[in-house]
Amino acid sequence: MAGEELVQRWVRRLRQEVPGAVAVLLAGSHVRGDAGPGSDLDFDVLVDEGPRDELPAWFDTDGPRLVRMEAWVRDVDQWLASQRESQDWAFGLAAAEPLRPCWVADGWRSRLERSRLLHPAAEPELDHFLGDLGKLANARRRGDELALRLAAQDLARSCPTLLQPLNPHPPVASRHEALLAALEAAVAPPGYRDDLLVCLGLGRPTGAEQVHAAAARLAAGVVALLEAHADTYAPLLSHPQATSLGDGSLRAYVAQLLA
Repeated sequence: MAGEELVQRWVRRLRQEVPGAVAVLLAGSHVRGDAGPGSDLDFDVLVDEGPRDELPAWFDTDGPRLVRMEAWVRDVDQWLASQRESQDWAFGLAAAEPLRPCWVADGWRSRLERSRLLHPAAEPELDHFLGDLGKLANARRRGDELALRLAAQDLARSCPTLLQPLNPHPPVASRHEALLAALEAAVAPPGYRDDLLVCLGLGRPTGAEQVHAAAARLAAGVVALLEAHADTYAPLLSHPQATSLGDGSLRAYVAQLLA
């Protein structure tokens, strides 16, 4: 873990590197407490006027080690608005990014001084799910193993967003924590955990047919759960999506792709 002297040195430097800064906040693994020897030192640097969205990085030394410094420079309005957006790294779950305010300019503390940045869960990604299932079917028919594996990965990433309404979970703080939470969903298709890992490429080495079989089980199982809990999903889906769920055409389409 980086020493406090290094952190404070970079707070001072970032205030010089970004003249319009109104706040410098430490983020990432050094705030979560899971930093290791290979961890970057991550800062959020906020400026008054925008639009601003930059990600400069530097190297520095901490004793005998090189450490990478990364600063996400954003305008205050964009940073605050990000609280209304789900995070790709969170596998569709609500997220809470821990923060440590290192410096906040006078007059900005009430708006910017906080210990975490909250983000909502993603909307159910049914359209992505169906599109990726179609790509999976096409790749299998033409014998394109690489395309099949890519489609299975994308399909698997959509599954937690579809199951999240049935598996509420406290906000997650890291990608690893998000993956573990997604894998532990209690309301899920049979074999969900193993099939999700296979599709993501994180399970034991498997051939293309095993990947396709895992993706097919995921797809059929998730759609069955959507139908079984149609009242829960109807307000969360678009009207055409909810209609296809209610009249069975969604299930028939998935079965057609998997045939």
